[in-house]
Amino acid sequence: MKIELDSKGRKLYKFSHSVHQGGYFYCHKTENNGTIQNKEGLRNVLKAISIKYKLIDVTTKIYEKIFFFFFMMRPSVKPVELIEAIHKNIDSFAKWDKDYLYNTAYDLQEVYLRKDLEKLGVDYGKG
Repeated sequence: MKIELDSKGRKLYKFSHSVHQGGYFYCHKTENNGTIQNKEGLRNVLKAISIKYKLIDVTTKIYEKIFFFFFMMRPSVKPVELIEAIHKNIDSFAKWDKDYLYNTAYDLQEVYLRKDLEKLGVDYGKG
């Protein structure tokens, strides 16, 4: 796998049989405005998941009541398995809302992540 920048400065992820741009994110908030009890523990769990699934360009932002997990994944990773691994491992850090968000990100570089989080009303620097 190779990472290159295109003419607009966005990252291109070149795998042996495909080229990808952008990335993905997983977002989950606590239920009933509860707080995340152990942010560092949650960060460590997400880091372990990123290692297990060989995720690329991972950024984790954890706030009082919500967290964002940005990444690029190899084409062989099944999104459902990744989401199930996250759900299985985050229960001890808070009571989580039944709904979560899994979507694409325009680009995984900090400048673009800041813009994505601003759109959601979250300050990148505080996570």
